[in-house]
Amino acid sequence: MLQAKTEYGDIITLATFTQTEITLLKKHTQFYCPACQEPVIAKAGSKMTPHFAHTSKSSCPVREGGEGPYHEKGKLLLYQWLKNQRLDVRLEVYLPTISQRPDLLIRLRSKTIAIEYQCARIPPADIIKRNEGYHREGIVPIWILGANQFNRRKRNEIRIDQFQLLFIHQFSADFPLTLYFFCPNTLRFILLQDLYFPAMQRAIGNVTIHKLNDMVFTDLFNTSTLTPRDLWQNWKKEKRLFRIRPSRQRFGRELLWDQWLYVNSTHREALPSIVYLPVSAQFRMKTQPWDWQSRLCLGIIHPMATGETFSLQRCMHLLRQHIRNLTAFPLIQTEANPVYQYLQLLEQLMVIKEIDPYHFTKQNPFIFYEHIESALKGDELLMDQWIKQNTGMIPE
Repeated sequence: MLQAKTEYGDIITLATFTQTEITLLKKHTQFYCPACQEPVIAKAGSKMTPHFAHTSKSSCPVREGGEGPYHEKGKLLLYQWLKNQRLDVRLEVYLPTISQRPDLLIRLRSKTIAIEYQCARIPPADIIKRNEGYHREGIVPIWILGANQFNRRKRNEIRIDQFQLLFIHQFSADFPLTLYFFCPNTLRFILLQDLYFPAMQRAIGNVTIHKLNDMVFTDLFNTSTLTPRDLWQNWKKEKRLFRIRPSRQRFGRELLWDQWLYVNSTHREALPSIVYLPVSAQFRMKTQPWDWQSRLCLGIIHPMATGETFSLQRCMHLLRQHIRNLTAFPLIQTEANPVYQYLQLLEQLMVIKEIDPYHFTKQNPFIFYEHIESALKGDELLMDQWIKQNTGMIPE
C-alpha cells in the first residue's frame, strides 16, 4: 500500500518523499495501517515505488496479496493523473462498512466511483464480492487491468480468458462492452471496446491506445465501436477457418460437438451458413458460438415446417446448460441475451420472423452443403448480404 498512518494520526504517502527524507522517517517514525491499525513496514528500494507492507503474520482484512512494484507504480500514476485534473480523489480509502479499500476513490458530483487497478490474478469470488460491496454502498466500480495482461494477437484481436471476462464493463444498454488496461512503464492507456467473441479464448473489438497525459477521466466513457465492415471482414475469416480446420486439431468439447453432428447426420462442412454468426453477448455462453447455434438450428428450427412457430423460451430451455447467469459478470448493467441476439440476426437474414414479442415463425428452409467449396461460397454470400443490410454497401 502507498499510504500509512503515523503515531500522531497523520496520513503519509511515502512516494512523495525523497530517499533522504524516507530514511529519516524510517528512523524516527512508526507507521500503522489505516484499516487494521497494525504496524507496517516502510519499503523504499531504488527499483521500487516507495510503499508500506504488512508483516507476514498480519490479519488485516484488506491486506493485498500478489501485487507488486508494477501495481504500486501504476496506482500512484493514476492517482497523480486524476489529482492533476483537480478531481476529488483519495488514495487507498478504507471503507469500514464493507471492509474494503479501493485503490482510488473519486467523488464526482452526486456519484462516488471506486477505481481498482488489478495486475494480479485473484479468485473470481473475491472480484464478485468486492463489486457487491461497492454496489451496496452506491459506489460505481471501475476496474483497470494492468497491461501485463493485455495479450494482443492482431490489430483488433486479443486473447482473453475467464478471469478477464469478469472485468468487462457495460454501463448502459447503448454502451459497448469495454475492457480497460494501463501500463505504468509506457504511460499508455488501452481501451478495447465493442467486443465480439469468435472463440472462447479470443475477442475482437476496437482497440485504441492513448498517452495517459493526453487523456482526462471522462475519456473513459467515450465510445468507439467496430464498423460493420470491420466486424464482417474479421468474421468472414473466422468462418473460413472454422470450415477448413483440420480434424486433428479438434479435441475436448469441439471433438464431442463433431460427434454430435455425426449422430445428427451432418458435419461442419455441410452446416448452413447461418451457423456461427457474431453476437456481442457470446461472453455469457459456456460453449463455442458454432456449438450452441448449431444445436438451436438443428434441434428446433430445421425440423419445423415453413410457417411453424416457436418461442424464445423454448430455445432458452434447450440451451439452458450452455448459458451463464449474468450475476457472473458484475460490471455488466444490461440484460444481454445471446440467444435472442442470434434470433434477431436470423430475422435480419429472413430465416425467421418475430410475430410478437419473443415468438417467431420459420420463413425459409435451411441450405445444407454437399462439399466444402459450396459451403465457403455460401458463407461468403451470406456475409455479403449481412454487410449490405448493415451498411448499404456491397462488399469488395
